[in-house]
Amino acid sequence: MVIRKDIASALPTSPGVYLMLDSKDKVLYVGKAGNLRDRVRSYFVKGGDERPRIQFLLQKVDSIRTILTETEKEALILENNLIKQYRPPYNVYLRDDKSFFSLRLNMSHSFPRLSLVRTQKIRPDGERYFGPYSSARDAKITLRFILRLFPLRQCTERQFATCKRPCLNCQMKRCLCPCAGKVDPAEYARMVEGVSLLLQGRSEDLVRSLQDEMEQAAHNLRFEEAARIRDRIASITRTLEVQNVSFFHLKDQDAIALVTGDSGLYVAQVLSFRRGNLLSEDSFRFRNETLEPPEVMASALKQYYGSAGFIPKEVLISHPIENSELIETWLSELRGNRVTIRAPSRGPGLRLVRLALKNAQNALVKETAVESLQKPLARLAAKLRMTQAPSLIEGYDISNIAGAHPVGAKVAFRDGKPDKSLYRTFKMTGFTDQDDPGMIYQTVSRRLGHADSDALPDLFLIDGGKSQLNAVVAALKDRLGPDIPAVAAIAKGREEGESDKIYLPNRKNPVNFARGDPALMLLMRIRDESHRFVHGFHSKSRSKAVIRSALDDVPGIGPRKRAALLQAFQSIDELLAASDEEIQAVEGINKRDLERLRAHFQAKSGGKIGLAT
Repeated sequence: MVIRKDIASALPTSPGVYLMLDSKDKVLYVGKAGNLRDRVRSYFVKGGDERPRIQFLLQKVDSIRTILTETEKEALILENNLIKQYRPPYNVYLRDDKSFFSLRLNMSHSFPRLSLVRTQKIRPDGERYFGPYSSARDAKITLRFILRLFPLRQCTERQFATCKRPCLNCQMKRCLCPCAGKVDPAEYARMVEGVSLLLQGRSEDLVRSLQDEMEQAAHNLRFEEAARIRDRIASITRTLEVQNVSFFHLKDQDAIALVTGDSGLYVAQVLSFRRGNLLSEDSFRFRNETLEPPEVMASALKQYYGSAGFIPKEVLISHPIENSELIETWLSELRGNRVTIRAPSRGPGLRLVRLALKNAQNALVKETAVESLQKPLARLAAKLRMTQAPSLIEGYDISNIAGAHPVGAKVAFRDGKPDKSLYRTFKMTGFTDQDDPGMIYQTVSRRLGHADSDALPDLFLIDGGKSQLNAVVAALKDRLGPDIPAVAAIAKGREEGESDKIYLPNRKNPVNFARGDPALMLLMRIRDESHRFVHGFHSKSRSKAVIRSALDDVPGIGPRKRAALLQAFQSIDELLAASDEEIQAVEGINKRDLERLRAHFQAKSGGKIGLAT
């Protein structure tokens, strides 16, 4: 322990925040306390906080700074802000400031607009905020859905103020055109209220309100408006039937569950229920080996709701926390009325927490699987001296028989898994003899010709040795210039039991990998997949060439009929085994053609083999 124990004795007894720093003044941990002296002293006295992880932290602490506050609640708020500012490695940090997304209705405008905003904290500025959303994608999907149902204006305030004629959205009937004075302000206000009801999860209230509007419009003989409202009701009902899970109560609740993986990996899952409907779900993954679940849960609550646009009346948690009354008081002030935090042990609340736990466990399994794939990639980057782990790797191989029917193929692995949508095949041209370097050069050159539509990988992996590697480097430089992506070649060991060799440009000796190294196993898997893929394509191409050659000599079978037979049958054996009905079913093949085919192949086999009848 670097820091002296007597430092704690000099601290004040008032509420505040303490920051633990290392010798370079980097903030390692931020904590809050109602009594700073007692809390900091507990780290150093015998029988205090003796968790091995805390003792590991204390070995790095060189100094402790304190900031005094008037109340413990102020200390809680300051602690939360300092964690966001310094991002200490021994605190829980759910996400960065840019990941808080909300939808905002700017009620200060006479014709409010719904827009996506990203902010560190929602402030009481008179506007209506809905969220937060875990990603911009989720928020954009919601925004597009709302704008399909409710034709709110989409132009900015500046565009609205300077508008001289209706925009394209007006012409496409995606906006009620308030800029052109084509909508009654009262009708627009009712639509805005409907948007608010839907985003708050009050879909039943919204449908009832729309039904009243529809009946009123029909009563006043405004049939087109009534029809639009009818269609809006139908669309809302269909969407909610598909998307919402109902739990048959009318409460606004959030259920937050926490699960733990290996090496301090935590996953927190938040399920948001509005009037009994599951409205949204967020999950957060973070790693911290120094904290226990109750402290992690408390930190998650403070950070999540510190920037939330909406705080429910009740928050259900999977792990009890210390100082729950203090956090309840803080959340109640943010909401404007009472907020309750509880860890249910029975009843409907426990059912919701168990549902959140199930989702959290599923997210943990996915995160563990992703990490298991990321480790070999990180290891590979270190061994191949790449600046970062390769996300996209392409594997290349060629196949031919003594230079005949040469083909090349590309396979792609994204984040360690095959992406078959990016697989490609290439038929080689201009080769009359065995020339593996020339063939791989042509394969990569033709692939680079599609660089505009097919993004280049982080790593080119070639099945072969130094000559194939040099050919690919030459192809890359000829196409791209001196600044080329990473390239490696993988060659099988020459001796039995010898490990595969990995070659890099401008390096004489291969890169050494231990047997069973996960990075080497990944490279071998990509090589084996490219080998399998190219040989399958070569076999198919060779069979097509054989049957095409055989059909060339059949009298009366021209290019169109030959192409149709090639499409229907993969080989001569398959053609010979087909029945008369199957052959005549091929487009353009008649009875006379069938007789010609039978006579031709019978003559070639000396009358021993004919077409099936």
